[in-house]
Amino acid sequence: MSTTAPVLDKHIERVIVDQHQIADRVKAMAAEITANHPNHDEPLVTLCVLNGSVVFLADLIRHLPIRMLLGVIGASSYRGKSTESQGPSIWHRMHSPVDMKDQHVLIVDDILDSGNTLRLVRQTVEDQNPKSVATAVLLRKPDKAPPDVKAEYIGFDIEDAFVVGYGLDYAGEFRNLPHIAVLKPECYEHDGA
Repeated sequence: MSTTAPVLDKHIERVIVDQHQIADRVKAMAAEITANHPNHDEPLVTLCVLNGSVVFLADLIRHLPIRMLLGVIGASSYRGKSTESQGPSIWHRMHSPVDMKDQHVLIVDDILDSGNTLRLVRQTVEDQNPKSVATAVLLRKPDKAPPDVKAEYIGFDIEDAFVVGYGLDYAGEFRNLPHIAVLKPECYEHDGA
């Protein structure tokens, strides 16, 4: 467990990806993205899917030696005290510093499970006719991720469990854990989830 959040750690059943593994993989993903960006002097529009990918994005872009513009979009399939997808919705329209037409766009999201949120965000971006679109996700649940929703850059494949930490939450809490962890069932069972 972490030494930075002992109060939160008592709610954790188990850690599935520790903070050192995350740091190493995020750095490696940044190297992959950099190698695949056609021209490092051409701006990359990096679009953060709020709120879960903020921590991942902050660490990722520190390793990208590329000219960059940053935008955000608020989208979610999980609302309130839910551990089950409720279908995707965009709750904050895209704020991008540039028109995405003819731009290279990297969508950064926390997790690919049902694919519904990422499908909606990617379609929203593609409707603006960018030059290219790629997606980086920290986590993917391969048993749930549909084949029609692709992520070009994947941090970790994980089991089909409800996870928190490193930006991912349950009812707005646990985002500040430095690792990816599974909550103890009693943390959400009493909430009717």
